[in-house]
Amino acid sequence: MVTNYERGRAFEYRVKRHLERQGYFVMRSAGSHFPDLIAVKDGEVLAVEVKKHMPPQSVIQEIEEKARELSKYGITTCIAYLDRDKKIKLVTIQK
Repeated sequence: MVTNYERGRAFEYRVKRHLERQGYFVMRSAGSHFPDLIAVKDGEVLAVEVKKHMPPQSVIQEIEEKARELSKYGITTCIAYLDRDKKIKLVTIQK
């Protein structure tokens, strides 16, 4: 039986491959740590939180708090999730 952790990890790897195809160098954080992925390309650094579906507002607010801190260091925070067409959507969290 596949656990929620295993499903989440598999989706993180899917998002990782998606970003790598766009030219990013991507590192995955083991375990359930924020952010799930760090992606770097041409001096741009993304902290990516991966969710299978768009998270509820309460989770977005938690991520926004972290995004404010990371933005002080020039890091952009994003949420990656599947849209209705099962395509990966990457949304930047406003600072």
